Amino acid sequence: MDSLGHDLLRRRLAQIPAVLAGMLAADSAPLLPATRASQRFIVTGTGSSEAHARYLVMLLNLYTDRAASYLPLSGFTDEHSPAFGGKTLIVFSQGVSPNAQIALRRRTHFSHTILFSATNPETALRAGKADRAALLQQLLAEGGELIEFPLAEEYTTLIRFVGPMAGYLACLQFVASLSSCRFCTPRADQILPLLEAAPSPELVEVMLRFPERFARGFNLVTAAPISDFAQNLACKFMEGLFWPCPPISDFLQFAHGPFQQTTAHPHPVLILQGNSAIEAELVTRSVRMLREVGLEAYVVQVNAPPLTSIFGFEAALNQLVFRVMAERRVDQVNWPGKGRDDLLYGFCSDV
Repeated sequence: MDSLGHDLLRRRLAQIPAVLAGMLAADSAPLLPATRASQRFIVTGTGSSEAHARYLVMLLNLYTDRAASYLPLSGFTDEHSPAFGGKTLIVFSQGVSPNAQIALRRRTHFSHTILFSATNPETALRAGKADRAALLQQLLAEGGELIEFPLAEEYTTLIRFVGPMAGYLACLQFVASLSSCRFCTPRADQILPLLEAAPSPELVEVMLRFPERFARGFNLVTAAPISDFAQNLACKFMEGLFWPCPPISDFLQFAHGPFQQTTAHPHPVLILQGNSAIEAELVTRSVRMLREVGLEAYVVQVNAPPLTSIFGFEAALNQLVFRVMAERRVDQVNWPGKGRDDLLYGFCSDV
């Protein structure tokens, strides 16, 4: 009877606090020696996994003495890249998608491989995906590391809510377990309250009453380092409502082109604000600048530092997108283009 997938998505949203609480309460298995010894990383992922990959890169570069770079999946189509030697490959893919396997096929060019995924050999076999099960078994047999996070088989709908949240927490827990990490293992009292973050009533009302203003395009503005890993926040509107994916700008970058384009072709601006005093100042200036030229500006505020505020922004925008999705009866089961994307989604099988 859930022909649009909304009841399923409502249940998934409701289970996020319990899923993260379970991850926070669980005893983490010790990392493999090769993982602990890794100093240089190339990290990849696409879809919501791109945000996880970029978040992990930020954590490694800013909070440890190790170095990491993000590389899109197409960067692994070169079979003999000398840049891979001596580095550890990290791949994010909740379901070990076909394109994620392009990077995994290059693992022999790296000194070590780590896969963050909700899929393991057993769940892949139960889902009838024997090829993925075999790939994972081979990866483990070769000494690679599999770091699991929920939710396995989060399919049926195009948008995912649980896996993106769990993936960020898996990143935090992973980096906290590395020597030289400059933050402690995340605690429940640091993460779970952020799941109560919500969009302002003003933003909800205007998006419900005048969705066409946003459906024609809007901008997303925030501070660094959030601006480096806000991809999934923007993609929620594309995957959940089939609207254009909003471009993401750092506050100061916004004055170098995006503001002028937005002024020439007026559309709303959604601003993300953390808990720092400088962000408060940047938000005040941004809102004033936008309103002085007659542009709409809406602020989503999360009282947390950049290390953890992504959980609050995810929660708030999940609520917002789901409210609009339900109001507009967006079909999340038979989405546009379903089954017509294999020329690129299944690229791995052709190379």
